[in-house]
Amino acid sequence: MRLMKSNPLAPLCTAARPTRVRAGFTLGELLLSITITIAVFSAAVPFFTLQMRQLQQNLGRSDAQMTGRFAQNTIDRELRNIGIGTTGMDPANGIPRNQPKIVQAGPFSVTFNTDLIAADTVDIKAVYYDPNVPLALTTALASVGAITLPVTGVSYPDYVYRDGNGALSLAETISYWATVDSTSGFADEFILFKRTNNGPVSVVARGVRVPAGQSLFSYRRVNAAGNIIVVPSAQLPIRWNDASQLADSIRTVTISLRGIVRGYNLQNKPQTFEREVTSQTSLANIGLSQRNSCGDIPLDAGVPGAALVNILGVWRVQVTFGASGDEASGERDVERYAVFRRPLGGSFDEPVAAVGKSGGPYMWEDFNLDSGNIYEYGVAAQDCSPANSSIRTTAAVLHP
Repeated sequence: MRLMKSNPLAPLCTAARPTRVRAGFTLGELLLSITITIAVFSAAVPFFTLQMRQLQQNLGRSDAQMTGRFAQNTIDRELRNIGIGTTGMDPANGIPRNQPKIVQAGPFSVTFNTDLIAADTVDIKAVYYDPNVPLALTTALASVGAITLPVTGVSYPDYVYRDGNGALSLAETISYWATVDSTSGFADEFILFKRTNNGPVSVVARGVRVPAGQSLFSYRRVNAAGNIIVVPSAQLPIRWNDASQLADSIRTVTISLRGIVRGYNLQNKPQTFEREVTSQTSLANIGLSQRNSCGDIPLDAGVPGAALVNILGVWRVQVTFGASGDEASGERDVERYAVFRRPLGGSFDEPVAAVGKSGGPYMWEDFNLDSGNIYEYGVAAQDCSPANSSIRTTAAVLHP
């Protein structure tokens, strides 16, 4: 059998097989895919843009709310501590009145005294402790450091308020006020400021709006009948040294403002975002604590009247008046009422009678008549110090 030998050159003689070529995208397919991609992005970009603008709007509203809340909370937190550490009168040492709790109450400014901060641990009444604060900002103002009250030309203090040991009172003078922001271009946009004593002025908040015709601060007070009433704007500002003593009768402070942020709406046009913030702060250290102890000079008695009457042939002058606002409410420290009498054009000397508290209304009768003479009567509320309110005067009465 003949064996066949393999030919090493045989593969070279075999015909080459054709390779498979993979087809690519045609021009039409490329154009279609590009068109679809553009369409998708054309639809997506406005959507995302709208979402971004919506987010910016929400942030604008949130920022406006935060601005208003921060301003309101800052003032509210410190107003609640009003009156802490204030000192009483000391006529023997030239201090004829108590250190006022409220120094000034105006539509765009409020100034008050309180022991807010201490630089040492000795002052245990202080609300805050800060070892870095200058000592001059931890005690009452001295006369050499008198300030001009914000939004006014009035100087304060008029006396150097000291404690019973002769040391300066530890209650500082805190001022908050707002003035128009001249850089904003809007007459109702304000900057809120703060100052302690005569220290540096700091900015509390910008972007605070108070609409025209409204006030940043409004107040409620207790009247002679013991009712809480709104203080009319015509009576503002009220100051510590007003003869009416209205400052002692203020019981609440209402803060009304709007935080604003300027941004853009969904159509990318300028828009102002604002949020209104209103809060009412009760001044617990000016009467609402309902303490039955001597505090400030008592509020005046109700408006007195005097009438000449004849009962069963006996002439007498009946003096009538209402209760002080500090008898049944407020500080509740009124113990009695002093009744005075003076000739027309004369001066009041010692009281001619004392009427014990009983809730009012009150009447006292004067049988000690001086025929042919004209007299005026006066009434003052007296607390447990004893300290008198101002004397409220009746009309003149001719004795028969």
